[in-house]
Amino acid sequence: MKESRKEKGVLGRLFQHMGMFKITMVIAIILSAVSSVINLYAFVCVYNVAKEIVQSLGNIHSLDQTYMVDMGWRAVFLILTSFGLYGMALLFSHITAFNTVAKLRIQIVRHIGNLPLGYHTTNPSGKQRKIIEKNSDNLETLIAHQIPDFAGAVALPVAFLVFMFVYDWRLSLICLIPILVGFGILYYMLKDESEGFVKQYQKSAEDISNAVTEYVRGIAVVKVFRQTANSFQRYKAAVKEYGDYLLKYALSMQNTDSAYHAAINGIFFFLIPGGIILFNAGSNPEKTVLSFLFFAVLIPTVVTILARIMNSSSNLMISQASLDAIDQILREKPLPETKTPQLPKGYDISLDHVSFSYEDAAGKALDDVSLDVPEGTITALVGESGGGKSTVANLIARFWDVDEGVIRVGGVDVREMDYKYWMEQVSIVFQDTNLFKMSIMENVAVFNPDASREDVLQALHLAQCDDILEKLPQGADTVIGTKGIYLSGGEMQRIALARAILKNAPVVLLDEATAFADAENEYLIQKALDELLRGKTVIMIAHRLSTIIHADQICVLERGKIVEKGTHRELMDLHGVYAGMYEEYQSSISWRIGEEQYA
Repeated sequence: MKESRKEKGVLGRLFQHMGMFKITMVIAIILSAVSSVINLYAFVCVYNVAKEIVQSLGNIHSLDQTYMVDMGWRAVFLILTSFGLYGMALLFSHITAFNTVAKLRIQIVRHIGNLPLGYHTTNPSGKQRKIIEKNSDNLETLIAHQIPDFAGAVALPVAFLVFMFVYDWRLSLICLIPILVGFGILYYMLKDESEGFVKQYQKSAEDISNAVTEYVRGIAVVKVFRQTANSFQRYKAAVKEYGDYLLKYALSMQNTDSAYHAAINGIFFFLIPGGIILFNAGSNPEKTVLSFLFFAVLIPTVVTILARIMNSSSNLMISQASLDAIDQILREKPLPETKTPQLPKGYDISLDHVSFSYEDAAGKALDDVSLDVPEGTITALVGESGGGKSTVANLIARFWDVDEGVIRVGGVDVREMDYKYWMEQVSIVFQDTNLFKMSIMENVAVFNPDASREDVLQALHLAQCDDILEKLPQGADTVIGTKGIYLSGGEMQRIALARAILKNAPVVLLDEATAFADAENEYLIQKALDELLRGKTVIMIAHRLSTIIHADQICVLERGKIVEKGTHRELMDLHGVYAGMYEEYQSSISWRIGEEQYA
């Protein structure tokens, strides 16, 4: 697969992404190439004027002034035509670039949204942002400017070679030597070693982007725990790595770049002695002089264009690395969809000998776990961090597929249900609440755009958000994150619960819903949960054991296995793992200062 992509090259792969705009890109390439050839012909007209002067041998009266004026105006017309065609080429290339990159960005974001959550845990947001934004910008520049310029840069030397061999094949062969040497050097520069440098350079740029994102997002924690220096050092290390690879690449290219420019600028070193030899040995010195004059007029332009080819080739390598990163995302496969989706016959949930391992993990996150959650009941998952609690919830929501075993809902394997349908039946309240920079009203209704204002306000009321709305300047219409409008962790959690209440899904997954709440917010969140969970099938993950003592069943997970299962009372009577956890929890919420007991 890798080899086939390599053979196709960056331009071939880009054309695949262009869709119907391939036509406009082809037009842009043709117009740019024609523009270069016409521009070259303008120099031929200038040469004809110079030729007329040389042939007059200084006799002004013998000059064909009409011919010279005609050649002059023709050169002006050709140059203006060349500019016009190049401008039209850029117009078509920009249309192609904007539409292609816009479609590509939408495709990437949509594809990322369809990927399992596991992908996002191994690919930080800073890296993804860099690929979506910076790499896409590289491709936009490539399509809008560099491809048309490259087409013109290639067309001009080809046309020049044609003109050269028409005027004097002997001098043409002499001038061709350094050009071929230059292209040989260019080929060497574009070999796999150079591509490897560029890819590493791109990876280092992604690491920087991710380091910056993590540093800025965690600045509050960093400063509170006095880790500014350490955190900055990690960012500095990413910058240094980026600089090292950039310097290494620059040094590796220094010799080849210098050799290439020396070769193409050395055409005159071949032309001058070759012209002298042909002049002395030829039977028609006048023709030799005129041919030499022709080459002398046109070669500076060709040298400039050949230098542009070098720059365009370097940009192509960078663009190829950018396209590789984008294609790598697009090659990531979402979870498979069934062609014959089935509907569950209820909302009871069962895990039947389920095992699961994360990619590159040393052991199993879940190991032969079996669990029945009757419809309309609450099941709490407790245990040490890393025990597998969140993995159970995520597998039920089908963020991943199980490695072994089956998860059924209403007797149907979750893999045999339509994924979108299943997501409509599940409400998830994560530990880390994500609210968007929009009004509270819009945040609650973000996944229910058809909900009425009355329904949203009722959901906010049931989620115990009345006190939040009262203190905000525009109430539910207040935009979060602007003009100093920020909410506490507990308040954000209640807004998230309002979102879940409005959705009114039959299955609810709660992952540490009270994790960041103070005592007051925890009380209000619990009241909101009572409203949300009524009559639902619930999987609840909690470290605060006081929130789950009334659950219909409690499962204790250790190292991916269920070690205890039962009600709060049943587990306390066992005097096992759960009882020890609960006693430790009770002691942690009580403390003594002096003679006074606080609880």
